[in-house]
Amino acid sequence: MSSVDCTQDSISSGFYRWNGYFFSHNAVSSLTDILTPTSSPMNSTSKSIAHHLEQQSAAVGQEVERASIEIIHPRSISGSVLERWNQLRGQSPVSISPYFDPEFTKAVARVRDDVRIAIAEVDDRVIGILPFQEVRPGHAVPVGGLLNDWHGIVGKQSPEILERMLKAANLKSYKFHAMDNSHGLDQKFVFNAYGAHYLDLSEGWGAYRKWVFKHSSTVKRQGQKTRAMAREIGDVRFELDCDCPILLEKVIEMKRRRYRNSNTFDILGVPWASELLRELHRVREPNFRGLLSILWAGDKFIGGHIGLITNEVLHYWFPVYDPCYHRYSPGTQMLLHSAEEACNLGIRKLDLGYGDDRYKFKFCNAQEPVAFGLANFNPSARMLQRQRYRLRHKLKEIPMKPYAKRILRAVFPGFGGWNFR
Repeated sequence: MSSVDCTQDSISSGFYRWNGYFFSHNAVSSLTDILTPTSSPMNSTSKSIAHHLEQQSAAVGQEVERASIEIIHPRSISGSVLERWNQLRGQSPVSISPYFDPEFTKAVARVRDDVRIAIAEVDDRVIGILPFQEVRPGHAVPVGGLLNDWHGIVGKQSPEILERMLKAANLKSYKFHAMDNSHGLDQKFVFNAYGAHYLDLSEGWGAYRKWVFKHSSTVKRQGQKTRAMAREIGDVRFELDCDCPILLEKVIEMKRRRYRNSNTFDILGVPWASELLRELHRVREPNFRGLLSILWAGDKFIGGHIGLITNEVLHYWFPVYDPCYHRYSPGTQMLLHSAEEACNLGIRKLDLGYGDDRYKFKFCNAQEPVAFGLANFNPSARMLQRQRYRLRHKLKEIPMKPYAKRILRAVFPGFGGWNFR
């Protein structure tokens, strides 16, 4: 090892990842300076660094063993823990997502009564935090359930800490669908691994616009469609952050109608889910708030988007538009407007979350690893869940899927609702 082989984990984060560890840009520069090439494949300085990292790993293991675990309700969280929570978020490029913000957990706790927080401490110092909701006795999911596009432990991420947290909470299982996989999860818990896609805006709107125009024919044609909309309907304008509760209800109802028309389970028909969007829209903290964006043409409401925003990340969550205006591609317009306005606010990342929806590949220039699986201490139960997952995955690939969905939704309109208890 004659030089440092580092991979930048997220341009927008200010971190690099090397052999599972995160370093700041300055730390990488220092390592690069001292690990200079020599004729020896492994010089003494390199060995010293490797030995130091081994010692650091052993120290982490000892720290995990000494950790005490406390389970609390979000109402009981102290100011010092909140402060430490936000400090820990800054230690990983993934944890800056709005879903890792304590305000998101507190909002979910206001619409559900099963939210808890596992806190790991060593010598009265918090080293890890895991919010969760116990959907049935002994079985938990990430806080917010399937509405949560990013989850995992804030702080010390290790399989050992996760297991100790679950046991302290008397949980038999913790089912996850988009857990941060940048540190490497215990593979016995992972059923599948994939990418979470985002727009890297760290170099500004001009640089991103140049990239997306080069790589996406959809975006190249959008200018003509936007001008046609302005000519035929009225001047196009975009509100990034609208505080009108009436328009929020309009977007929620339009999204629900879209779900029904596409034979998809109506997520926002679940009372706590739609109430969560309203609750988040009321949050107006300096570094976290719910976001309602509206696209207009003249006095016509074209579409809207409900998302989350922090001082570094805009998470694109529930976009929808009136299908009457489909030929103008309002979905593309809203996303591009959101990216441009986000850049004006200093946002460095517009996150589209996990999943391989086609539109994400047209806009995204970066991704981060996430995992789907089940942390369960019973190997037989874990194997059964893995087989169920594989079967469900195979069923999604059948050629007649659209027709099957239409029939299934007509006969069982609430099919899939158990995932949103």
